[in-house]
Amino acid sequence: MAAALLCAPAGAQPVQPLPVRPPAADPLPQLPPAAPAVPEDPAANPGAVAPGAPAGAAAPPGAAVPPAAAAPPAGAAAPSPPAAPPSGAAPAAPAGAALPPSGAALPHAGAALPPAAHALPPGGTAPPAAPSPPAAPAPAGSDAAPAAGGASGPPFQISVGRLLLAPLVLVQAQAVPYAGDDAFLQAGDVAEGQGFRMRRARVGFAGTLAGYVPFAVAGELAAGADASARLSEAWIGYAHFPFAHLYFGAHDVPFSRSAMTGAGEGALIERPLAVRAMAPFRQVGLHVEGHFHDRAFSYFAGMFNGFQRSDQLFAGYVENAASFGNRFDHVAYVARLATEPLGPMPRSIQDLAASRPRLGAGASYFFSDGGTRDIHGVGADVLLHAAGAHALVELLWNQSRPERAPTQPTGQLAPVTSLGLVGEVGYLVRRIKLGVSARFEWLDPNLDLSDETDGWALTAGASYHFIDNVLKAQADFTHRQEAHGVALENDAVALQLQLNL
Repeated sequence: MAAALLCAPAGAQPVQPLPVRPPAADPLPQLPPAAPAVPEDPAANPGAVAPGAPAGAAAPPGAAVPPAAAAPPAGAAAPSPPAAPPSGAAPAAPAGAALPPSGAALPHAGAALPPAAHALPPGGTAPPAAPSPPAAPAPAGSDAAPAAGGASGPPFQISVGRLLLAPLVLVQAQAVPYAGDDAFLQAGDVAEGQGFRMRRARVGFAGTLAGYVPFAVAGELAAGADASARLSEAWIGYAHFPFAHLYFGAHDVPFSRSAMTGAGEGALIERPLAVRAMAPFRQVGLHVEGHFHDRAFSYFAGMFNGFQRSDQLFAGYVENAASFGNRFDHVAYVARLATEPLGPMPRSIQDLAASRPRLGAGASYFFSDGGTRDIHGVGADVLLHAAGAHALVELLWNQSRPERAPTQPTGQLAPVTSLGLVGEVGYLVRRIKLGVSARFEWLDPNLDLSDETDGWALTAGASYHFIDNVLKAQADFTHRQEAHGVALENDAVALQLQLNL
């Protein structure tokens, strides 16, 4: 470099002696190079600045850049503006300037170079991360229903491309320290004696495809007296339009609020006795539902296989997976109107979020044109949440008429009208994760008869929430009182540990 300066052509700047150490005076002006300068090897030039030197250290002789405000030397060609760097590349260094060491800060604004694997697209904006597909709504009552009202979603889920999957697990292990001598499962009691009970062992998965095709498949592994496995729910939805979500398969009938609430979302261990006896649960069919103005108004309309039930009211409606099709019954039609004027209600009966006041109300009707009996059902319900407190009122009415030529044997010979009334209140102390609830219900299986099946039940319970409604422990005491006939010893105490994913 020194030789080149000594042999510079006429008209070039006069040569100045090169100092051995960093100069204290102004550096030499830059000569217009014919090609970009290559940084010197620090080993060959002891005066060069080593990588990692402190900011402000002088550059080696011949590598200094003129001040930004300095004019080009007399007689020298004006340097052309630097070419724009390619997308994602570092800006080109000024001619003759030493390149920064790998990973060092850029000379302008101190901005660090982005990694080579994450080059910026044209325009300099970073590519947005691919969002996970949104979770589409599930039919009301499904264990796969998403949380509402700002509550968190599933505790575990995976996303693969446009597919979102989450497990469905519901384990309810019960211990019964006390059950009256007259307690019977067929009469709706929680147990028939002291001991342990596997109430539910449900497993499956729910998912969403492309953000608007929800689906779920789950099986009950401890169903019936022999703990045989059976299908719990299996459905496919199409929820592309908010005013019309379509669901097809085995899923809950949109009739009673307590029945539509998931089995693990109640404030007490069991759903109300009147609901278990008079509301249809999972059936095979299809329904459409729509929600408007943030669920200020909702509608449900569906068609299912005809509902089957036994002659014993407390046994409720048969949950038929229809693996052989609709063999003995015709079809059932269901309609429901609902409103949540103060904002969407969460899934649970309890106010787990200690939310501002929220109100949900609904009215439902179904007609089952069965092969054995025709059944009309009417229901109305109101649920209130406010600052950890909840209040639920529900009314159910059924009328069953036997067919003249039944497709299955039946002991019912005349029309039967049934009435059930439920009232429940509770409060959750969120700070200590402890909730207390009490429920009163009246049930008259046949309004034309007065016998020991008429009566009321009072249930009081407490729940401790280790992890919201995912992991909780519950304890309930139920007292049943017959309105007529002989009083039965059918009180019970039940304990339950629940895992609900």
